Amino acid sequence: MKTLLLGQIHDDALSTLKSKCQIIQMSQGEFDIVDKLDCEAIVFRTFNPIKKPQLDKLPKLKYAILCSVGTDNIDLDELKQRNIELIFIPGTNANSVAEHTLHLLLSLLREDSKRPFAELKGKTVGICGFGAIGKLVAKKLSGFECSLIAFDVIAQDQSVLNQLNVTMVPIEELFIKSNIISIHVPYMKATDGLINQKVLSLLQPNSFFINTSRAEVINETDLLAHAQRLRGIALDVYSPSLLQQLQNQKHPNLITTEHIAALGEDSFRAQCVRPVEEFLKKI
Repeated sequence: MKTLLLGQIHDDALSTLKSKCQIIQMSQGEFDIVDKLDCEAIVFRTFNPIKKPQLDKLPKLKYAILCSVGTDNIDLDELKQRNIELIFIPGTNANSVAEHTLHLLLSLLREDSKRPFAELKGKTVGICGFGAIGKLVAKKLSGFECSLIAFDVIAQDQSVLNQLNVTMVPIEELFIKSNIISIHVPYMKATDGLINQKVLSLLQPNSFFINTSRAEVINETDLLAHAQRLRGIALDVYSPSLLQQLQNQKHPNLITTEHIAALGEDSFRAQCVRPVEEFLKKI
């Protein structure tokens, strides 16, 4: 099957793909300037938009293979209308993002090695979004003797909550009670700007704030307005404008990484290999 590969995927996934497919590999920029391709499948990642303009270039497309987890770069309605099957494996990035979250959290606490630093023991950690990543963050925090509370719009299995020692609370209570907030909600219409003035104003002074989900779930203007009240801010996702303004504020404890939370070597392999394997079962 003739297959378009946008950008780079894990070498193991590429080898597997080549075993059954004729590969045309392009960068996003190269794809943007082509007219039409007769590919029946496309393999891509979070950074590649797959919406009407891109789909119009692929009139024979039958399969869209996403080697990532978030689907906000895809027009799902357009895929459905064109009878194109989307193949991806949710949860394959969870461990990598959870570990990166802990790295950011512990780094924030140790803001200044020359004076006593904040300790995690006895703190209340609020997990905003309690899907696969949120649950793994809770599991990894279980040995730190901190209190765990969480918010999600989806009802949770009480036996899982008991096992993880997590209490579900409304979002307002999460922000009121937490010393540390970690954001793990997916980006969709309902979560656009979810973290805004209403909840940020409830944060305790000298709290710590971490976002490893999507930049768009944060109202960045509101976060900027509250930045100086926060003892530490760690962001894996953000707009260039927010980063510049935080740097202009000279926030004393700001950590940024460049959307790398999901790029742990094992998680990256799983994100690429597993959907490719699933696709090859279908052709």
